[in-house]
Amino acid sequence: MKDISYDILDLMEEYGADAAGINRILESQTAPEVLMALSPIRENLVEWIAIGENEKVLQIGSGYGAVTGALARKAGDVLVIDPRVENLEVCKRRHKNLTNIRCQEGEDKDLIGQQFDWVFLIGPETNEAVFGISRAKDNWDKQEEQRITVIEKIRRAAELTRPGGHMVLAFPNTHSMRVWSGDKPDTEELTVALAELNTIVDSLHGKKKEMYYPLPDYKLPSAIYSDIYPPAKGEIPAMFAAYEKPRHRLFSEDVAYSALCETGGFAQFANSFLLLWEKSI
Repeated sequence: MKDISYDILDLMEEYGADAAGINRILESQTAPEVLMALSPIRENLVEWIAIGENEKVLQIGSGYGAVTGALARKAGDVLVIDPRVENLEVCKRRHKNLTNIRCQEGEDKDLIGQQFDWVFLIGPETNEAVFGISRAKDNWDKQEEQRITVIEKIRRAAELTRPGGHMVLAFPNTHSMRVWSGDKPDTEELTVALAELNTIVDSLHGKKKEMYYPLPDYKLPSAIYSDIYPPAKGEIPAMFAAYEKPRHRLFSEDVAYSALCETGGFAQFANSFLLLWEKSI
């Protein structure tokens, strides 16, 4: 998703940055980027997570403060780190009434040596373009660079998690049904396949992990399922989400997902993953 920090700051100047102002912005704008940046639906991803009132939280990447408020209302302290000061400014204005949020310009690697009770890495972005699912060699090379970046980001997030603490990851699925049905992956998002995500996390010094599947995806989740409680046939909400950009549909994703729910193959083709990991003591 392209960065629209300056656009949002201009809208906040016009309509306000409080809850009423955010609602006015959402009512006045049709751009999907604004919806995904400011919709309160974004908080569904994390509002159910049991964070202690005295615990320290690290959010890697501001994401316009989309989930920061939900984290701050639970935790004792929330540090948001992002290399873009304009994105941090959106977060500051949006949550100026919450005094337990600290914003820091920089990268996660700048924090090595510190540790937090909770570390959130949600929809990490890439500085390099991924060229869809083309089979050209240079595109494979580019995808390999992105794969290495995913591994590095997850490992750094784990290093920043204290023993007994938790890391929370949210990634789009490289092999989602949406992609197979004709969508092109967002070139500014890092993606990961289910098997690879499991391999990376299993290589860490972890006590346990729990995998969840936000539907239709992690950006605007209306429901969240898990390996313990997977969706049953006919139970999942509509999975076709075309709010980001128009696209062709090669087949009905809803019908395909319904069949996968019967055969137990839903997880592999989910649009995105939400993983909770606990670090060993």
